[in-house]
Amino acid sequence: MLSTYYKIWVDAIVQERAKKGDQGNWKAFTIIPMSLLQGINLLTLLFVVRIITHRGIPIVLSLNIFRERALNTFFAGIFTFFIPFLILNYLLVFYNERYQQLTKTYAASNGKLYRKYFFITVGVIVIPLALKLIF
Repeated sequence: MLSTYYKIWVDAIVQERAKKGDQGNWKAFTIIPMSLLQGINLLTLLFVVRIITHRGIPIVLSLNIFRERALNTFFAGIFTFFIPFLILNYLLVFYNERYQQLTKTYAASNGKLYRKYFFITVGVIVIPLALKLIF
């Protein structure tokens, strides 16, 4: 399972490096979308658990720093669904230039695996939400 994780990362790295070049900010354009997609996966998992258990399990942690509820919800979402994956991905892929070893170990598939991961991740949450809105 970890090898599939790294294959998707290598595919994303190779695709972004081809677009941005080695001198560009390809690392940010790789780690941010991947962390967001993984956060969407966690959100989907929490929705499924909430539906299966029929309980009012909170999806986002409650945060009371600001007076505005929307601002608190936004930052709670960032702290729940983005920051943990950003840190994890940095440590697993970019710390000590580990991506260089990963690109030598795993072959890239010209962005096909990365695109497939994107469409499956977004589709798994968008399709049920759209069906719920329709019916």
